[in-house]
Amino acid sequence: MKYTFQDSTELPVQRDFIQDLQDFIRISKEAIPLEKSIIGIKQGNKEEKAISQRRLEEIDKFQKDVIDYMEERVQGVESEEILEIKARTIETSSTVSMLKKNERLEDIDRLNRQALMEVQQLETRILATLSPFFETSIYGTENAYYASAEDKELKGRQVSSVNGVQYEFELNFAHGALKVEDLRELTLPVWAKSGILSREEKVKKMDVSDFHITNIEYEGNSVKTVLQDKDAEHVFTLSADDRTLRILYGDHDITGDEKLAPLIDREALYMFMVKLKEFFTKSVKSRRLRQVLLDGKNAVEENIVFDCLKLIAGIYGKLVRECIERGYTKGEVTIKMEEPGSVRTEKYVSKSEASSELSAIGTEGMELARILGVAEA
Repeated sequence: MKYTFQDSTELPVQRDFIQDLQDFIRISKEAIPLEKSIIGIKQGNKEEKAISQRRLEEIDKFQKDVIDYMEERVQGVESEEILEIKARTIETSSTVSMLKKNERLEDIDRLNRQALMEVQQLETRILATLSPFFETSIYGTENAYYASAEDKELKGRQVSSVNGVQYEFELNFAHGALKVEDLRELTLPVWAKSGILSREEKVKKMDVSDFHITNIEYEGNSVKTVLQDKDAEHVFTLSADDRTLRILYGDHDITGDEKLAPLIDREALYMFMVKLKEFFTKSVKSRRLRQVLLDGKNAVEENIVFDCLKLIAGIYGKLVRECIERGYTKGEVTIKMEEPGSVRTEKYVSKSEASSELSAIGTEGMELARILGVAEA
């Protein structure tokens, strides 16, 4: 499928932009009210805590007033009966004050737990709402992928960033564990001791196909991985980018060894590294959005998801404006889709429809409409 503007110029992103735009509007309509609910819960909890704090201060003040009053009333009094009454009065007042303070503190604790539970449930819903969109529909991201063996099972994560927004996915793979042979067969040259008496070192090609892949880091064009046998006796660290290749066997640099380096099957190694990169696209069974950061702050916990959506709207807004400029109807955002066989169809969304949907959110939606360039004049 080929995607173009209405004037047949190719879209800078080869995606169904209209569908992505509609998805962005949908998740905004779901996520923003959830975030507003969280803000409301936190504000309500804050107000309740302030009221309770005032009540605690009133109890303390009243208790102090009782003590001061009783001490004042018995000044110069020598009667044991009166002094006993004073002492018991203060004791009773103190006991009741402590009881009421504890009741109030229990209320605060209960309200905090309830608010925390409600907030966490809403935060989980926000992440679940954003997750499918964040997987593929944010343009111009820089992506990094990591995998490591935990309890003999490979676990992974994806970290993506754009315009100050960083988000992280938890990755579950189709393979519980990964061996080199799952991608391709591979041998690497090493020094090995041979002979019974002399034990001299000779060059040997070690078959590492049965080795476990215990760690992978894929950032930009760079890939790094660790291979080890089942007993962790032999460990290789491979790293490569567009220009360099390095292989370590334990601490020994194979690529820097003038006798071992020429024996490296670079083509096989290159294909292996390509397969490692493809592993993060072809072998991921599921993704779960774990967190979203904005300038290093947790966007969900800090209630700044709307600010993230504004930044994404800024990315989309540039494409919206170009669609309108290259289109024939200025009130519509239109693209063309060309299927194999030159079958062409057009897809559009009207500015008024998009603006109306966003306006239903409130002032936040109207701000997104302005950023996107679909707001009604």
